[in-house]
Amino acid sequence: MRELFGWLSIRALTLVVVIAASGDAQTYGNGVPPRAGTRIVEQHPWSSSEGRLMAYYSAALAFSPVGSPRVANARGASIGLELSWLPALSEAQRSAGFSKAQSTNLAPVVPRPRVSVGLPAGFTLEGSWIPPIRAFGVTANLVSGAIARSFETGGSFTLTPRIAGTIGSVKGPITCNDDLRKRGGGDAIYYTYICHGTESEDSFEPNALSGELIASRSFRRGALAPYAGVGVRVERDRFDVGVRFPDGTADPNHAILELDLTRGYGFAGATWAGPRRSALSAELFYAPGSLVTGRVQASLRLFGS
Repeated sequence: MRELFGWLSIRALTLVVVIAASGDAQTYGNGVPPRAGTRIVEQHPWSSSEGRLMAYYSAALAFSPVGSPRVANARGASIGLELSWLPALSEAQRSAGFSKAQSTNLAPVVPRPRVSVGLPAGFTLEGSWIPPIRAFGVTANLVSGAIARSFETGGSFTLTPRIAGTIGSVKGPITCNDDLRKRGGGDAIYYTYICHGTESEDSFEPNALSGELIASRSFRRGALAPYAGVGVRVERDRFDVGVRFPDGTADPNHAILELDLTRGYGFAGATWAGPRRSALSAELFYAPGSLVTGRVQASLRLFGS
């Protein structure tokens, strides 16, 4: 009986998808999409499943310090490489309220090169660029920057206000991935008729600005320099569903999703100032309702004290 019910369910889904595809073909005329600018733009709150997904990946790409300001704010310049862990989402979290799960577990980590330059009057300028190199099936092109200024409290602590921002895009086959075809059943039908048998070119575009206050302790060479901070992040995230026809033209019958969000977050970590101007940092980053993740950075001071 269960097998019969499953067989009937697949046949019913096939009929619905075929009818929908036929209606699109009649509307667009031989598969030719309508004029540009007719796509629907959907505003999603953070409480929605789609909003949660966008907020999750926006938080995962946040440009946090990943290092004690007492080390970063020293005179001179340093370069480093950050690795940020991306916790895998469950199928229920990736489904965004639908029966088909999005292919969002593509990259287990986010590698981010960083540079820090000490400026006059105690300011520090930080920058990062993830170049558009394809890895783990996705292509990220993200630019991040921050400026900070440390203030001595008179004791062994330092307070550092910091302003940071991130813009750019992450592209990959998230909505329509070949894994759907391999799974068979209803997913394969979706891939054939809704995805037109081709992988999508989806684009997630985070646009965020944050303000932080960091407290750190003084350190000595060879010892740990702990730090902790809280911040508020204002972001406008956009997810462009890039489903395409077999001839490569965009299918306009898919919405563009947007999320406007203001939220708090926190982080804590420590930096070990090693020999020969090297440093190792580890940080725990927490965005309530989105994720808890770990980040590490290895850096090297090029010149300065």
